[in-house]
Amino acid sequence: MRSFLHTVERILGIYRWHPKIALRYLPIADKIRRSKTKNPTVLEVGSGSLGIAPYLKQEVTGVDAVFNQPSFPLLRQVIGTAVSLPFSDNYFDFVLLVDVLEHLSKNDRKKAVSEAIRVASKEVVVAVPCGAQAENQDKKLSKIYKEKYKESFDFLKEHITFGLPKDADIKLLITNAAKEYNKRFILQVKGNINLSVRKFLMKGWMTKSLIIDIFFRKVFFIFIPLLRLCNFKPTYRKIFFVQFRNNADH
Repeated sequence: MRSFLHTVERILGIYRWHPKIALRYLPIADKIRRSKTKNPTVLEVGSGSLGIAPYLKQEVTGVDAVFNQPSFPLLRQVIGTAVSLPFSDNYFDFVLLVDVLEHLSKNDRKKAVSEAIRVASKEVVVAVPCGAQAENQDKKLSKIYKEKYKESFDFLKEHITFGLPKDADIKLLITNAAKEYNKRFILQVKGNINLSVRKFLMKGWMTKSLIIDIFFRKVFFIFIPLLRLCNFKPTYRKIFFVQFRNNADH
């Protein structure tokens, strides 16, 4: 059955996709595809074993401390950490930090953004849950998960332990890191996934029902075009597109 579903996913071009995760990655994949860079090199920091590769559909270098199954053939796995990337300056065209900073201490967030800007030549993309409303939702969902499964959900636990950053916090980290490496930039910030929509999707993610789980993981793909329009305020996540300016632009 699983093999059959994977075959169907490959035919539809959604192999290894998950609807909730697709909403996080597709805006970033679109931005990279629209760039004027031919065959861009892409690094995703904290990619896990899948990351953006299934949605971008090109080779991506992924850095993480551990890579679990399932893996994706277009992801080149490199063991490392966000705070000390094993690459030289300006090594990649695009460097992505997607839902990583909320799992780090404030000091490590500073190092991770600095490292991303150091190894990127054209653009850094930072996607991160932001603000008090997002943090409050995480606390409520964490409580629901613990009541249902009698244990903490590690990802949400780290969000709560370290606290979610504010919009201004991320902007300051980007500005300081860019100044450190003498890089001028244009910043574009976009909201990503309305809080109410995200709550609905997360409850589907946490279900104990096999039928509901299949619906949210497989059938829900047909609603992705509609859900991609649900980026109206208040949003759970913000995506910071940091595009570097060449000296010729001044």
